[in-house]
Amino acid sequence: MKKLFLFIPVFVVVLAGVFYLNYDKEELGISVGEKITGQYATSNSVDINYDNLAEHLSKNSVVRDLPDNTKILLRFYNFDSGSRIFEKSFVLTNSGVSEDYISDADLVLMIHSKYLNEWNSRNFCGVMSKANRNGDLGIESSLSTVKLLWKFKSMNKHKSCFDM
Repeated sequence: MKKLFLFIPVFVVVLAGVFYLNYDKEELGISVGEKITGQYATSNSVDINYDNLAEHLSKNSVVRDLPDNTKILLRFYNFDSGSRIFEKSFVLTNSGVSEDYISDADLVLMIHSKYLNEWNSRNFCGVMSKANRNGDLGIESSLSTVKLLWKFKSMNKHKSCFDM
């Protein structure tokens, strides 16, 4: 059980990194050489909000690389009233992203909505990493560690986001 708690945050960080690194940079006119102090330049980037999140994540090669029959629930929450209130939920599959809620997700990612203000089409990895470091990213799964590893084994190619 302890290994599951160690694996899931690492997996989520890798998955978030994959979103960032594998967003179609050529389509956006970005070259890898445009790094500025560890972040990609923000020119030509698109700010992400609830209205365009599904559209941009659906184009992401990481989402398209998700294993068949895999569902990830991405939920945004706030603590404005003193307790956790969920604002929006999105279902990620390899065929796309939609605003929806499902109860049978393979993996549930919960992130504080304050990070949505920082997201653009080029910094998913950085934002997810920051949320994880700050304790604002929660991960749940009903699958065992072995089943999670097996199900997401094809995502191993995306681990370079975190220099793994």
